[in-house]
Amino acid sequence: MTRTLHGKVHGRTIELDEDLGVAEGQEVEVQVKIVPAAPPKKATMSEGLAKIYEILGERYDSGCPDIAERHNEHQP
Repeated sequence: MTRTLHGKVHGRTIELDEDLGVAEGQEVEVQVKIVPAAPPKKATMSEGLAKIYEILGERYDSGCPDIAERHNEHQP
């Protein structure tokens, strides 16, 4: 019988994802193939956060080359 199963190594023990289906104590031969790690998932942004970034990314078209000079317009 030859089967391909997946599992994880914990020290000298291999934890299989499914039952092997052989009797307890049965001698087996194992060939190990290293499975490359999956690339990390790209973090997704919520719709609300995407809107905030969109708003913050817009350039305020004031006509002033230096917006800092308008910092106190709200002052009397």
